[in-house]
Amino acid sequence: MPTTTDNLEALSTALVGQHVARHSDASATAYFELGILLAHTGAEVPDWLMTTPRWARAAVAIGRSATRHRLRESRSSQ
Repeated sequence: MPTTTDNLEALSTALVGQHVARHSDASATAYFELGILLAHTGAEVPDWLMTTPRWARAAVAIGRSATRHRLRESRSSQ
């Protein structure tokens, strides 16, 4: 099974050229998952994300924020 870093690189590579203008559940999920992977790897938000639609940036922010919150909770409960 690929590592989280491998998943992040693959998803980022797939999304970097797309910049989907229309919202769809599939694309929103992909951007949300990108946010999750960014949080898990501790990676910064890629520069190219600033050229995506607002809903895509929001999906990344929500995924990243929720995951970071969950990671902090799990560390504090140990």
